[in-house]
Amino acid sequence: MLKLRYIIALLAVGCFTLPTANDSMLIKCVEGVEYEEVAMADSPEMEEVKRIAKADNLINTALKYLGVKYRWGESSPSGFDCSGFTKYVFNEEGINLTRSSHSQCREGEKIESIEDLKRGDLVFFGGETSIRTVGHVGIVTEVDSAAHRFKFVHASRTGIKVDKSTDSYYKLRYLGARRIIQ
Repeated sequence: MLKLRYIIALLAVGCFTLPTANDSMLIKCVEGVEYEEVAMADSPEMEEVKRIAKADNLINTALKYLGVKYRWGESSPSGFDCSGFTKYVFNEEGINLTRSSHSQCREGEKIESIEDLKRGDLVFFGGETSIRTVGHVGIVTEVDSAAHRFKFVHASRTGIKVDKSTDSYYKLRYLGARRIIQ
């Protein structure tokens, strides 16, 4: 049986999974190479592969809007505010979120530490008027658990862009994270 990291690597280079008659999965690659049964379809490993694929789709959707202008109260490709952006992107992937960053910070599963973040998680920051109250939200695009840092895509005042958690503005205001994609 292949380990999860190999499955993820295979998916990253253009492989895909096919169900077999006994509920396990067979991986096929673009070159036509077939691999042995990998994991049971309902195993924790396959659930994680599915979660990673959903997160990748979500992030790819979010990154399509890089450069779109910030517009307070808006949630469309003509302009987004932060929670309008996250709601729109998740909706594009068939996941319904509430409209405000304050309410989004109560959805899904709470993430206890930056080391536990995964791509596709929502991250929350204090706002301009109070750094202790949720006022901003973004979507994690990369995680460096060992260094306790991440990158995220969000609707900033200058438009949709990717920023680092280590930037002084965001480092000071980071409040926590939630996992929506299970």
